[in-house]
Amino acid sequence: MKIALSTDTSCTISKELASSLNIFVFPLNVIINGEEFLDGITINQDELCKAMREGKTIKTSTPPPSSVIEYFNNIFSQGYDYVVHFTISSKLSSMNQLFNNISNSEFEGKIIVIDAYSVCTQMLSHVLFAYEEIKKGTDIFKLQELVDERNNDNVKVSFIPENLKALKNGGRISPAIAVIGNMIGLKPVISLTDGQLVKDTMTRNMKKAFVEKLDLFFEEHSIEKYDYSVVAFDSNKQVLDIMIKQIEEKYPGYKIKVQPIAINVCAHCGPGTVGLLVVPNINGKSIYEYLK
Repeated sequence: MKIALSTDTSCTISKELASSLNIFVFPLNVIINGEEFLDGITINQDELCKAMREGKTIKTSTPPPSSVIEYFNNIFSQGYDYVVHFTISSKLSSMNQLFNNISNSEFEGKIIVIDAYSVCTQMLSHVLFAYEEIKKGTDIFKLQELVDERNNDNVKVSFIPENLKALKNGGRISPAIAVIGNMIGLKPVISLTDGQLVKDTMTRNMKKAFVEKLDLFFEEHSIEKYDYSVVAFDSNKQVLDIMIKQIEEKYPGYKIKVQPIAINVCAHCGPGTVGLLVVPNINGKSIYEYLK
């Protein structure tokens, strides 16, 4: 049985890594002033940042079913019997429902759609975990259960946006809260809990907030079993440097690389966002062995 592994650009996998591991990647979209752009094809993070800084109207939407069908037809035309496809958390997007519907109606269930209940590096960690499990011959119909177990393993995710404008525009917070928060310099600390983004607390000091988060994470998560990842979208270099320094002081020799935030997430959190993710190693192997 020939199995293809597939995901979308929510997991921020690089073209080079996807190509080297033969992982198929479906490009998600971002809509700027009514014009659609595809992640990694017709737009990159810098171009999106420029558009957002200029105050252009930014939206995202689910792809048309025809483009999804064409995408999977191309994979099956290459001789694959099944496709294992990862989607961004179903609590953040309708993508999972769309892909499940298309799998059942158009491909007789030959596409196993897995809800990552995550995004960015955390989602990528699950995709790479599935890659290793498929190589071992693990039953592909059990992968969702295994991914759920990884998500239940005290995974930690925190984001802090530069301001509240993008969250307000995306309907994540009310205009009144956004105005008041921006006036007094408050920023929300957002956590990914059970696959959905929730406000953890508010802060005026991004550096202090992340140092406090790191201290909490260090108590439960050692690098022997977990990977620390810093993600950013046009973020304050000083804040990033402090986060990296804190991790390297705690774990000397642990070299961390700043990873991008998925464009469809950037569209809702805005430029200046910084994130901290802690996820289980991939069967004892650090994610940085892939992100060289």
